[in-house]
Amino acid sequence: MTLSQVAPPAVVPPPAAPAVPAPPVPRAPVPPVRAGRRRMPPPVRLVVQATAALAAVIVLALATVIGAVTVRSDAERLRDTTAHRAAVAAELRFALADLDAQRANQLVPGHAADDPEVSVGNRLLALITAQQRRADVSDLLRQLGGDDAHAAQVRGILDLLGRYDDASGRAAYVDEQHHERPAGRPPAVAVSFSAEAGDIMHARLLPEVATLASAYDAQAVAAAGEARDAAVRSAVTSGALGLTAVVVLLWWQRDLARRYRRVLNPALAAATAAVLGVSLSAVLSFGAAAGDLDAGVRDGLRPWSRLAQARAVAAEAAATQSRWLVNGAEPQQRAELDALDRRLDGLLAPGAYAAADERPAYADVIERHGHFRADDRELVGLMGEGRVDEAAVVLTDIGRGKVGFDFWDFATTLDDLAQDQEADFVARTTAARSALDGRPVVPAVVLGIAAALIVVGVRPRLAEYR
Repeated sequence: MTLSQVAPPAVVPPPAAPAVPAPPVPRAPVPPVRAGRRRMPPPVRLVVQATAALAAVIVLALATVIGAVTVRSDAERLRDTTAHRAAVAAELRFALADLDAQRANQLVPGHAADDPEVSVGNRLLALITAQQRRADVSDLLRQLGGDDAHAAQVRGILDLLGRYDDASGRAAYVDEQHHERPAGRPPAVAVSFSAEAGDIMHARLLPEVATLASAYDAQAVAAAGEARDAAVRSAVTSGALGLTAVVVLLWWQRDLARRYRRVLNPALAAATAAVLGVSLSAVLSFGAAAGDLDAGVRDGLRPWSRLAQARAVAAEAAATQSRWLVNGAEPQQRAELDALDRRLDGLLAPGAYAAADERPAYADVIERHGHFRADDRELVGLMGEGRVDEAAVVLTDIGRGKVGFDFWDFATTLDDLAQDQEADFVARTTAARSALDGRPVVPAVVLGIAAALIVVGVRPRLAEYR
C-alpha cells in the first residue's frame, strides 16, 4: 500500500454557533374601525330645517302678541281704573274738608253787635257751597263703591260721614233757633255740636280718606311700574327671539345654497325680512311704551299726587280757620292751622320734578296762597282786637281781600295746575298704549305670512325627491 493510497483524515468542521433569533419587528397599531356616520336623508333634513324655522317664527309671534296684549291692558287699566280711583279719593278728601269749612262758616253770620237790624256775613254762600260739596261727596263715594279691595274702608267712611252729618246738622238746627244773635257768637250748644262734628271730620274721617288716597296713589305707582317692566321684558324677549329666528333662517338659506347650488331662495329671503321687520318694530314699540310709562309717573303722576294732597290740606286749613273763629279763637286750633300751613308750603314747593316751563305756574299758585295767608293774618288781628263783626265779614263775604274769594281763587288755580299734571300723566299712558297700535294684529299677520313663505320656500326642494 502506498502512501498515496492512504486516505487523508476527515476534516471535522467546527461546531456552528447557535442561531440567535431576530428581534420581532414592531407592528403599527391598527386604528379602530369607525362606524360610518349616518347622514340624514335630504328630505328629512329639509323637513327638520323647515320645522325649526317655523317654530322660531311661531314663538316670536306668540311672544309679540302676548307682550302687546299685556302692556296695552296694563296701560289701559292704569289710566282708566287705578289712577282714576286715586283722583277720586283725592277729590273726596278735598270735598270733605271744604264741606266742613262751609258748615262751620254757616255759624259765623249774624247781626252787628251794636245794631240788630244790620246783618253781618254771608250765610247763603256757605249754604250753597256746603250743599254742593255734600252732593260731590256722595257721588265720589259712589264711584269708589265698586272697588271690592277697599270696600271695608269705604263703608267705614260712610259710617263716619253719617255721624258727621248728624252732629253738624244738630249744630245748624240749634243755631237756626237763635237767628237774632250777634255775628261770630253762635249758641254754646251749637258750638258744642259743631266741635263734635269737627272732631269727627279732622280726627277720624279725613285721616281715613287720606289713608285711602295714599293706598290708591301707591297702587297707581306700582301698576305703572308693572306696566313699564312688562314693556321692557317684551322688548328684550322680542329682540332675542327675533334674532334667533333670523339666524335660523339665514343659516338655512346658506345651507340650501351650498347643497342645491342656488344663490337665493326668494321665499325664505322674504320671510327673513318680515321676521327682521317685526322684531325691530317690536323692540322700538315696547321701548317707547316703557319710556312713556316711566315719564308718566315721573312727570305726571307724582307731581299730581303732591298737588292733590296740597289742595286737600289747603281745604283742611280753611276748615280749621273757620272753626278757630267759631270757637272763639282757641290757641289749639291756631296751632293746628299753623302746622297745616307749614305742611302746605312744603307741598307747594316745585322741587326738582317741576320742569322749567312749569315753574311760573307754581309761582302763581304760591302767590295766590299768599293772599289767603294775608287774609288769615287779618283775621288774627281783628279777633285779637275783639272786632268780631269785621272778622265775620272777612271770613264769609265775597270779594278780593276776603277769605272766601281768595281761598276759592287759590284753590281753583291749584286745581288747574294739578289737572295739568294729571293730564300729562294720562297723555303719557295713552301714548304708551298708542305706541302699540296695530298690535297684536299686524305682527301676527306678518309673521303668519312669513310662516307661509317658509312652507312655499321648502316645497320645491321636497318635490325634487318625489
